Amino acid sequence: MFDISTFYRLLQTNWLGRRFWYFRKLDSTNRYLHDMPEERLSHGLVCLADSQIKGKGQFGRTWYSSPEENLTFTIVLRPETNIRLQLISLAVMLALRETISATTGCESEIKWPNDLLVSEKKVAGLLTESRYNGQNLDRMLLGTGINVNQQTFSPELKDTATSIRNHTGGQPIDRALLLAVLLNRLEPLLPGAETGDIELIRNINRSIRGYGKWVSLLVDGKREDTPVKILGVNEYGYLMVLTANDDVKTFTHEQVRIETRPD
Repeated sequence: MFDISTFYRLLQTNWLGRRFWYFRKLDSTNRYLHDMPEERLSHGLVCLADSQIKGKGQFGRTWYSSPEENLTFTIVLRPETNIRLQLISLAVMLALRETISATTGCESEIKWPNDLLVSEKKVAGLLTESRYNGQNLDRMLLGTGINVNQQTFSPELKDTATSIRNHTGGQPIDRALLLAVLLNRLEPLLPGAETGDIELIRNINRSIRGYGKWVSLLVDGKREDTPVKILGVNEYGYLMVLTANDDVKTFTHEQVRIETRPD
């Protein structure tokens, strides 16, 4: 079971995670919070489930997580504007990458826009969902799944998924410590994510898989004929690439996937 007392003891934030909801089991933390009445939610609320029965991934996929071995949670944010939601999501990925490195020594890289890889395998993913009240952003839900202590995966996932424990000598990792450190690192990054801070963008870019290299892209499900060079993200968190004709193109996460590094 998740150690709530250890989590609160290690948490050093001013507001992020200070409201913390823990559940032994939920269908999905994102789904649970999506239809929650506005007055029950607050900026910085974190909702964690030790077991997610119907965890949600990108494009309607299911995120499977072994009960009580990993971290599956949602952060509720209410940014003042909705113009940099993608950059806020990437700030979460950066904080997660730095947290894993600092606490376990395990190095990872961001697969733009919402996956974290260790040795080319997925160790964490982020599902960002937003709900609006008319034209106004009501809530931003950052659903996060981190494979922490799970050591075996189903046949369909074993070649693409891994856990932190599988790369740190096999010793169990304290999930409460990992989450507390993550929130401690994330809180100071969020103001810069809302304003497009250049140093934050530089740190994100240095963490992106393929940054500064020529890669292949899938655009709207179709593989591009020629490789492009990853330039990083702009002030909104959108991906910028350089084509072979020296043109700069910008993509949102709905349009593109970084597929492979060409030979």
